[in-house]
Parts: sequence; structure tokens; C-alpha cells
Amino acid sequence: MDHKTFRVLMEQNPELRAAYDEGVEAEHQMLVSALKRQLDKSPVPAIFLLKTRHGYREGDQSEQGNRVSVTFNLPGAQPLDAFRRGTVIEHNASGGGDERDADA
Repeated sequence: MDHKTFRVLMEQNPELRAAYDEGVEAEHQMLVSALKRQLDKSPVPAIFLLKTRHGYREGDQSEQGNRVSVTFNLPGAQPLDAFRRGTVIEHNASGGGDERDADA
């Protein structure tokens, strides 16, 4: 049966939807129980359950997505004599600098 047809039948027949949901829940419980039985043998099932059922994230990255990042690009230091003269060094897109007098 095509997936679209199945979805339409599920929407039209509440009993079918209820039976399907019941089956999915039974499968879910069976899988969780199987994972819990494996906890004594390996920590992997516990890690999986923490991540999938309780939203656990390694390194607590939950706040990383909501942070604003601001970067300030400061120019390099001017030579002392250029600073004393009030010389402005303008940088072009290629990164090269052209000196000009501040009074000009």
C-alpha cells in the first residue's frame, strides 16, 4: 500500500488510527525495555536513552544555538611617527594600506 493511501485511510478511519497508535506504543515499550535490559552490559543504551528520551546533550550545547556572536576586527598598530603626525592608514579590500595625512 502506498504511504499516501495509508495516510488518507488513517485520517478517514479513527479506529484504524487508534490501532496503529497502540501498535506503535507497544513497539516503543518493547524497544525501551530491551535497551534497559542491556544497561548492565554496556553504557551505550543508557546514553542513547538519555539523549532520545530526556534531551541530554554531551557538553551541554543547549545554549550554543541562542548565543549572539560579535567579532571586532581592529586595525594593526601604526608606526609611532605616523601616529604623531596624525596619519590615517586606509586599508583596501586586498589588505594593503595607503597612508594619507589626517589634515588632507
